[in-house]
Amino acid sequence: MHFKREKLARMAPDSSALHLTNDAPRPAAGRGRILDVHGLRVGFGGPAIVDGVDLAMEPGELLCLVGESGSGKSLTALSVMRLLPPGARLTADRFAFDGQDLASASEEAMNRLRGDRIAMVFQEPMTSLNPVMSVGDQMTEILEAHRGLGRKEAREVALAMLRRVKIPDPEARLDAYPHQLSGGMRQRVMIAMALICRPALLIADEPTTALDVTIQSQILHLLDELRAELGAAVLFITHNLALVAEIADRIAVMYAGRIVESGSRADLFADPQHPYTLSLLAALPREEDVGRPLTAIDGQPPAAGQMPTGCRFAPRCPFAVEKCRAAYPPLAELAPGHAVACWRAPLERNVA
Repeated sequence: MHFKREKLARMAPDSSALHLTNDAPRPAAGRGRILDVHGLRVGFGGPAIVDGVDLAMEPGELLCLVGESGSGKSLTALSVMRLLPPGARLTADRFAFDGQDLASASEEAMNRLRGDRIAMVFQEPMTSLNPVMSVGDQMTEILEAHRGLGRKEAREVALAMLRRVKIPDPEARLDAYPHQLSGGMRQRVMIAMALICRPALLIADEPTTALDVTIQSQILHLLDELRAELGAAVLFITHNLALVAEIADRIAVMYAGRIVESGSRADLFADPQHPYTLSLLAALPREEDVGRPLTAIDGQPPAAGQMPTGCRFAPRCPFAVEKCRAAYPPLAELAPGHAVACWRAPLERNVA
């Protein structure tokens, strides 16, 4: 089956509409991987929900993991933190943080890592912050546990961190309780708490979902500034590709528990090669589309435990052929650093 060239052109992204830039800080060259995951599988007794995921991150890098709700993004993040729900089973061919095997690490070892060298900003701060402790008490508790600071010194460090994340009147906010803060300020507090011990890896799981567009942009650029300042690698999880168009170093697209495409920001925005990535980009609203129906991806993702035999996107894919429905394609490099799991790639050869 061949697509008309104009059909593919309509689906292709308009990078200029996304204000795509090339000046984001790049990871330092010649340093070892801070996160090295190969063949990660997570399940709950049945078929794996996260199925064979590979992730590799360099120090200081911002990797965006993007996909629809239910694709396995958050479960992947919780795996790195070793904070999986009860009953979850994790296996991996390789699962290392800064050379340390996370799969075999004791709970005591993980407690030393969490909040110190690996930190996480969750989607909804009101369910993550302790409602009966002040902001200052929650921040100083982290420093007392991981840095052994006295209360006075820890409070000074906490106050400096609130200033760093640009919270207005930080002295007053230090003694405030979570319910006394706005949504944007609560998320800034979460970022301050996550970064207060200068972690090597920060995981941000949909940290802007509940915020308005203006606050989303502020939080996003704050994260980018702080990762450049502190040198932390950031695994940023989102369903919104446009949100990270300006700051991601690399992007990995996840669908139904597997990575279907990964590459640099320029690779995925300028030259997407998996039909799912192409469809996500085509669905982004554009100024010239005002008044027109939004572009949608036909069908639904497969339910957990009911995965098709071949490519999991094949039932929704306009490029699918019989081979796609018979066998799952491997994640293979089309160009250095740009990998795609698609029998039909490169897509340009399928247009007439």
